[in-house]
Amino acid sequence: MKKTLLSLVCAVVFGAGVAMAQAEAGDIAAGVQLNYGSGIENLGIGARFMYTPIDHLRGEVEVNYFFKKNYNSLVDVSLNAQYLFGLVNNRLFLYPTLGLCYASQSIDLKEFAKDAAEISGSYTSFGNNKSVNKFGMNLGAGAQWQINEHFGVSLEYRHTIMKSIDQGVFSVGGIYKF
Repeated sequence: MKKTLLSLVCAVVFGAGVAMAQAEAGDIAAGVQLNYGSGIENLGIGARFMYTPIDHLRGEVEVNYFFKKNYNSLVDVSLNAQYLFGLVNNRLFLYPTLGLCYASQSIDLKEFAKDAAEISGSYTSFGNNKSVNKFGMNLGAGAQWQINEHFGVSLEYRHTIMKSIDQGVFSVGGIYKF
């Protein structure tokens, strides 16, 4: 039993080490994604740029726009770090995500006032927009499947922790590795 367990542990460690060789220093990639934000309760689109400065450690700059719903829209810009664990013959990568986020939530007061006027019968102008801007932290995890040398798909969840704009973001996207 001990030999079997030791053999299994060695195989997993050796296999992970061989598979991780694909996430090498100097790798550059870009991607697009479709998002769902749980705080704003709506879909969004995003773009990302990724660079691997050292083996297995990837930095990412990500920009997401969440479409207007209930007079609110949201833009977030994130700077994330991901540690890639390679599996399945250099094709599947699992990774935790840790990062910083800046978010700007815009509330369309003019549209809100017009809709309120239809209900109450009176109209008061509040100006055009009100913005709430916050800094926060991202925590999450993801998986990336490399279809071939250049193309991959990703599935991610990250939770952005900040005062008044706290939300989970589910993403599915495509990645092109240069």
